[in-house]
Amino acid sequence: MLALLGYLMIIVFMVLLLKKKISPFAGLILVPLGFGFIVAAYMKVPMLDVFDWIYEGLYYQFNGTKVKSGVAPTITLLLFAILYFSIMLDVGLFDPLSKVLIKWAKGDPLRLCLATAAISMVVSLDGDGTTTVLIVTAAVLSLFKKMKMKQLYLAVLIAIPNSIMNLVPWSGPMARAMPVLNIGPKEFFVPLIPGMLGAIVLTIYMAYSYGKKERARLGYTAGSSIINDKDLENIITSINEDPEGLKAPKLLPFNFALTVLIMVLLILDVINGGILFLIGTAIAVIVNFKDPNLQQKRLTANGAEALGPVSLVFGAGVIMGILNGSGISSAMAQQIVSLLPANMGGYIPLLLALISLPGLFFLPNDAFYFGILPVIAPIAYSFGATPVDIGVASLMGQAVRFASPLVAFLYVLVDRTEVSFVDYQKEYLKWGIPSFFIQLVIAVLIGAIPVPFLY
Repeated sequence: MLALLGYLMIIVFMVLLLKKKISPFAGLILVPLGFGFIVAAYMKVPMLDVFDWIYEGLYYQFNGTKVKSGVAPTITLLLFAILYFSIMLDVGLFDPLSKVLIKWAKGDPLRLCLATAAISMVVSLDGDGTTTVLIVTAAVLSLFKKMKMKQLYLAVLIAIPNSIMNLVPWSGPMARAMPVLNIGPKEFFVPLIPGMLGAIVLTIYMAYSYGKKERARLGYTAGSSIINDKDLENIITSINEDPEGLKAPKLLPFNFALTVLIMVLLILDVINGGILFLIGTAIAVIVNFKDPNLQQKRLTANGAEALGPVSLVFGAGVIMGILNGSGISSAMAQQIVSLLPANMGGYIPLLLALISLPGLFFLPNDAFYFGILPVIAPIAYSFGATPVDIGVASLMGQAVRFASPLVAFLYVLVDRTEVSFVDYQKEYLKWGIPSFFIQLVIAVLIGAIPVPFLY
């Protein structure tokens, strides 16, 4: 009966989400809460126990014994990582790179494609797709137009790098998967790095390929330039524009050093990632904005960007608390495991990775990570898989995610680049599907996604 109630809860949540009858945040809280009361009545336990289950999901994860804290570390990491990189964008940390790359391009289509991919990669560290689109198009769109280059290529040169950097620990997918699987940023992120590097190599080849095609189409010859020096200078000037007076070029060395230090310590796991960005944000605000009122104003303005992802992590704590505290998760896992052939159990992480390809194209992130992942994870654990194995597998489909019509910022992307969504989808998938298989093969080869017959 508990397993049946679990299936019903997930089905109701996903149906309401897909039919747009409820927001992800409200659905993650109210649907589990309602089913929690039903389970409490069935189990004949006090209704107030439901709130204890939720508390455990928010602050502690139980698996026989109390283990590490629940969603709180993820919330801290997500909130302050977004705030930190938003501040770095405010003060112009990435402007010098954009200007250097645009000058380096010198009106050469090949160089411009490579420069665009590089700018997209760096700016995508912010973890927000819309911000990346606005910044990169502001930097290079006018160049593409003046050089009469295909703006469809620009759209893909923004989206593919963004899909790779969408795997950083403060990204939306990570923010959803970490509290569901109760794993930290370092143990989750490090196994993904080799696959990301493989996808970056593909991105460089993609940019090179686009550049060669545009050179041939436009009749470019070595040493020439398709635009004049005045147009190039106007584009550089537009990057320097600072209507709010926030940019701090003199503090560039400090901001760069602080960012590198945080990233190194994050990967080495010397200090908790959330605490790192918490301290880093405080330092960045004080150093870059001398006026306390301006400090508060920038935190408030940038905090709006973090509110949505953070609220979803709180919701994840609620649904995981109900699933684990009530015993639903265990009952569902036992029921499904009894139906699986024993020799198939070890392949569940690989199967999840393959399922994520269509799953993350046709389903919202919330439905996949809060609807499907909590069901599959306990089943995989019973066959010896680890939370990291499942986490890495669940992220593989992000390579094709940015061709899905369910991703809101893509409509900003096609609008800014003035291309049709269908044309963009077709072009993106030419590179997104190979990126998926590159990351999957690398993950299998290094053991991040275990495949029994290989070991």
